[in-house]
Amino acid sequence: MNDMLLSEPVTWTREALLGRDRDTLLALFATLAAPAPAQMDGEFTGEVPDYMDALWRSSMAALGKDFWLGKSYTPAAWDGHVGHGLNRYRRADGSIRRDSRFVWDIAPSVVDGRPALVMHYGAFSNWGGRNDLIDEVRVAGPGVWLGIYHTATPVPGFTPRQGGARSALEVFVLSGPTAPFVAAEAD
Repeated sequence: MNDMLLSEPVTWTREALLGRDRDTLLALFATLAAPAPAQMDGEFTGEVPDYMDALWRSSMAALGKDFWLGKSYTPAAWDGHVGHGLNRYRRADGSIRRDSRFVWDIAPSVVDGRPALVMHYGAFSNWGGRNDLIDEVRVAGPGVWLGIYHTATPVPGFTPRQGGARSALEVFVLSGPTAPFVAAEAD
């Protein structure tokens, strides 16, 4: 698989990432670099790769979650962390909901110990915090980020596989920023 990655482009587009399988994306993540904190300022469009999209969307709907649009970041310090952020959702009526907050730092990745932007939801009282959700992001190309996430235990349709002491890693893709950061409405 590593030989295949070496023959791939050095700069990745969101379209190229979304069409890859989980194992290839996880291997690719280990080759990427952490973003600079200043890059993570604004609203980013989020997508789940094709291999998981239908299951993930239906599972999130079954949990009562609105349609996930992506994440928003600000490099403004929060409670000793480099920055903080949130997730954005589209409600059935078309309005946007901003919540599911997290704090973030540039810290060692669970994948390889190298730097990544690491998000912890446990700093807030929300669904991600209750499930000890941790996300990580690295730069895949100009305006394109590859992310991984895992929870304390598997959550059907979200982190459906066991991966040792925690759930196995799953993958998401961000592009942007597309707009300035807007604060959360709730945790």
